[in-house]
Parts: sequence; C-alpha cells; structure tokens
Amino acid sequence: MFNTSRIKFILIAIALLFAGGVLFYSQSIVSDLREDSEQSLIFYTELYARLAGDAAFTDYGFFFEEIIPRISFPVIITVPGSNEINAWKNIPAIADTAQASAEVYAELRTLAEKMDESNIPVPLIIDGRTVGLIHYGDSESIRRLTWLPFIEILGAFVIILAGFMGYQYIRSSEKKFIWVGLAKETAHQLGTPISSLMGWVELVKLKLGGDNEITREMDIDIKRLEKVSNRFAQIGAKVRLTPIAAAELFENVKSYIERRIPQKNQAVDLHFVMKASGMIKANPELLEWALENLIKNGVDALEGKPGKIEVVFRQTDDTIFIDVEDSGKGIPDKQWKTIFKPGYSTKKRGWGMGLSLTKRIVEEYHNGKIFVRHSKPGKGTCIRVMLTGCCVDEKPAVNTAG
Repeated sequence: MFNTSRIKFILIAIALLFAGGVLFYSQSIVSDLREDSEQSLIFYTELYARLAGDAAFTDYGFFFEEIIPRISFPVIITVPGSNEINAWKNIPAIADTAQASAEVYAELRTLAEKMDESNIPVPLIIDGRTVGLIHYGDSESIRRLTWLPFIEILGAFVIILAGFMGYQYIRSSEKKFIWVGLAKETAHQLGTPISSLMGWVELVKLKLGGDNEITREMDIDIKRLEKVSNRFAQIGAKVRLTPIAAAELFENVKSYIERRIPQKNQAVDLHFVMKASGMIKANPELLEWALENLIKNGVDALEGKPGKIEVVFRQTDDTIFIDVEDSGKGIPDKQWKTIFKPGYSTKKRGWGMGLSLTKRIVEEYHNGKIFVRHSKPGKGTCIRVMLTGCCVDEKPAVNTAG
C-alpha cells in the first residue's frame, strides 16, 4: 500500500520549490527594473548638470519642465542638508499641481523617507556642488510586478487545492461504491442459504419436535444470520433513524456479547456499566453492529490472553458517550487515526474493515463521532463514541454490571 503521507509531502515540496522559483525570478526582474530607473535618473541629472555648467545655459527650469515630466516613477526633490521640498512628480496620493501646504510637505517628507529605504537618493550636482537630492520610488509597473508572483502562487494554490479536493471526492466516491457493492453482494449471497437453512430447520423440528434445544439454538443462529444480512443490505441505502431507548440498545449489545465473546476467549472479564437514560435517534441494527465491532476488536487486542473489557454508557445533557475499553496491547499515538482507515489491521488474517465500517456507521449514518480516547502500548485502549441530539426522559439511570 502506497504511503499517502509521503506523496503529500512530495507534492508540498514541489509546490514550495515552484513558489520559491517564481518569487526569485520576479524579484530579480524587479531588481533589474529598479536599477534601470536609477540609471535613467542618474543620466537625466548628469545631463542637466552638464547643461547647467555651460555658461550659455540660463534656463534652470528646463530640468523641472522637460526632464522631470518624462520620468514615469515617483520622485521627490529636496534641498541637501534640510527637509525642504523643491518639487515632486508622479506621487500617487498627491497631484503634481497640488497646492503646497504644511500638510502636503509633511506627507512628502514621510514618502521621501520610505523611498530611501528601498532606493538611495540621487544627488543633483552642478559645478561640483550638490544643489538637490532626488528621492525616487517604484513605478506603477514595478509595483504591479511585485505583487504578480503572489497572485500567481495564490491562483496556482487555488487550482491545486480544487484539483486535490476533486480527486479526494472522486476517490471517496469510488470507495463508497466499493463499500456499497460489496455489502449488497454479501447480503444477496447470504439470502439464498439463509432461506434454505430456515426450511431445513423446519424439517428438523418435525423430526425432533418443536421444543428442542438443538432447534432452538439453530433458530437463534439463523435469526442472527438474517440480522447480519439485513445489516449489509442497509449499507449504502438511505438509512432510517428511529428513536430507541439507550437502555434497550445497551441490553441488546450486552446480551449478544455475553453470549458470543466467551467462545472466542474464555479468560475475558466483561463489564457493562449503564449510566445513561433517554432515547437515541439511531438505526438499531447498524449501531449495535458498530458497538459489537468495537468490543470484538478489544477482545482481539487481548491476543487470547486474560484481560478486561469494559463498556460504559454515560450521558451529559443531550449527548451519550459510549466508551469501550480493553486491557490489551494498546495503540501507539501516531496510529490513533490510522486504525479507522480501510485496510488497516494488526492481525495476520482479516481485511481491516471492522473499525472503518464502525466509523462509517457512527459518523455518516448517525452524525456522531468516534475516536481513540486514550491508549498506551501494553496498557490497553479506550475508544469513545459520541452521539448527540439525544432525548432525556424522566426515568432514573440504570446501572448494570456483568
């Protein structure tokens, strides 16, 4: 069986490498564009400095009227040694023609400081004297490009997530169809021999008499087979939930287990404790099946050795808790969720379907919860079933031990 956890780890690693590659490539482009902006600005300032150094050049407004407007990225020009603002251009929040005021100057100084965190200001030098500092930021294209890789990664993540969820849904549906098909076929295959056995039992009754221990036991077993067949027939069908007394469910499970478990392991010390009253909205046949599976699984955990199985029904408000605890070999922490997956089994024989089927009955058909409450290797395991939406009646709780 393939390791799904390893596959998920590989997919996550590939996604992270992809994201890292996209970020690195885009940031390198952004860095190149910023360098181009700086070189363009340096070129314009050097050009202006040479023109200004020419004795014949007297139009000092040329730099602000002809060169600055050609720059596409935001710039703020300040006086060296002070925070006085000379000019600004392409500032997103402040129009180029905005009226100079104390508030505007304060905002421009703050923006200039933020610009200096990403880009070193370019000095405007004329005749060897610095007459201004040009603070510049990223153009609109660079800002968009900075966010582009994150948008791409988010889009890719959404697509991958949708694909993964779709794959999980299809996989889950396939498993469900297999479950349903297997259950229906089992019920169908059991139907014919059960009908035949019922006929043979009637013939035996005629030979031995109706009130005979052998025929009584045969009747009990055939009814049990009918019940098993009916359980399989309900898998995949629309399960009908009806109110059933918690005490009745408790007694049905108790009577069956006390009759059958000693046949598997005579050294098992069975204890049943009832501390719940009220009604449970459930399908009795399926829910009894789930609880029987849990108890049998606990007996298997004893591995034929003497041990204890305790089944406790408790109630809090509208929730009934059913704990099945054994003193068997226990389960390591990392396998607490794995045991409910189809195919998981620690036995040499078996398909590992018992706990998976139990989880399906509890969670999908009864909207309950099932989980390992506590377990430790060599110390035993306690599995809890939670059923909510129960109705409390006025009868006192019944305490039964056996």
